Amino acid sequence: MKFLTCFLLIASILVASTHALTLVQLTANYATGNGRVIQQKDSEFNSARFGYNHRYNRIPTVILQPYNTAAVQLALEYAQTNNLRVSIRSGGHSASALSALDDTVNIDLQYMKNKVFNAADMTITAQTGNKWVEMYEYTKDFGVGTPGGSCPSVGIGGLSLGGGANDLSTVFGHTVDNILELEVVLANRTVVVANAQENTDLYWALRGAGHGGFGIVTQIKYKAYNMRPTYYSNWIQYNWNDFEAVLKFVNEFSQTMPNTVNLYFTAWKSGAAATPSVALSCFSHLDPTNGAAAAQCAPFLTIPGVATPTAFPTTQSYYDTVRTGTDPKARRSFTKGSFLTEITKQTIRRIKMVMEDSPSSPYTYNTARLNLYWQGGEMLNRPRNYNAYVHRSHPWNAVWLSSYVTSTLEEEYHDWAKKADKKMSPYSSGEVYQNYPDDELDCWEDSYYAENYPRLRQIKTSYDPQNYFTGPQTIKSLNVYTY
Repeated sequence: MKFLTCFLLIASILVASTHALTLVQLTANYATGNGRVIQQKDSEFNSARFGYNHRYNRIPTVILQPYNTAAVQLALEYAQTNNLRVSIRSGGHSASALSALDDTVNIDLQYMKNKVFNAADMTITAQTGNKWVEMYEYTKDFGVGTPGGSCPSVGIGGLSLGGGANDLSTVFGHTVDNILELEVVLANRTVVVANAQENTDLYWALRGAGHGGFGIVTQIKYKAYNMRPTYYSNWIQYNWNDFEAVLKFVNEFSQTMPNTVNLYFTAWKSGAAATPSVALSCFSHLDPTNGAAAAQCAPFLTIPGVATPTAFPTTQSYYDTVRTGTDPKARRSFTKGSFLTEITKQTIRRIKMVMEDSPSSPYTYNTARLNLYWQGGEMLNRPRNYNAYVHRSHPWNAVWLSSYVTSTLEEEYHDWAKKADKKMSPYSSGEVYQNYPDDELDCWEDSYYAENYPRLRQIKTSYDPQNYFTGPQTIKSLNVYTY
């Protein structure tokens, strides 16, 4: 009986209307300047459906690329009146390729790029088809910015809704903590605004659980901050033999460092390298013209007992910092991770062992990597229920990545990523950053949202009671029974 009730609730929204919008009608409307339609027979269909992770070969029914919010509503009407689900794409950087799903109408927002800076109230309003490099290119002319992404081609929509952190976040907080308002197309095809005054529960949910299937976010308003013309950063490479001493020093330094410093620690092994490599990025918010910024990063150049590293200091605009950043390559990959509870001598030795046990191959573009992202400073200065983004107890986010080109290496690189995750579990909080989704998690609800998940289900029920927006890791309405 429960199954039947559940089935009827979900199916009711998918019953085709006698006045279903046809693809011919939708195409005609889009051709008037409202969007693009890419069918499976079109030559660009394959390039349009793939994200960076080519391990997934998902085939949508059709790809729709709206130019405005009304065209998003029309795309939703086409899907719903033709018994079809939707998947939503902003930038296509989902580690689990959740932005383009099989047998769905894929609504690709990449052409929705309007941006407006309002100097009177210091806000930036942008449509969710923008990439972060485009955002920072636009805002640099006004001398402002907001915390966002580090990779140039990451879309603002996906990153913003799941958390968001870059070098600016130690001072200004997570991206979600700087969202003032969102425009959302709901499952009933109405457009609503969510902010601190209207639809406040939806506003709470979208900031951290926006991937969870509450609606299609088409526009976001952010707090804007005055930016320096240039910032100092230093990319510092060490000898692998010094790995333990370097990470120990980095962790100890982080416990007392000011919010004006951001750190990113990484180790990787590419191809058939005899040993892994190790590096640290140190970024300073202080004035780069008087030596203050360089002084904040100087301790990492003279770590006691560590050989003199190779340093690559840079002073440039934050737009250029993002523009010259590294994008994930179009390869096959696996991603695992968790927030570490602490970094002890045992933690460091375990990390070193895992990296030294990583796969080797004849090709340098096959890589096993650990990224340790510092998410402290202002990012931790909010309670865990401030919004749906719950990860505010531990500052180090550990992400294990294996990337490779040919499927013949899949088992080896997959096994390494799984073993790395398992071996680090004694030092892990069990919480996983949802912007690095892992479709092999046993209980993603707890890993991504922890104690905030029950409230998210209630809000989902209010805004999408029939669970129309659904996918592998979307939040379930209370009308959907789980066992």
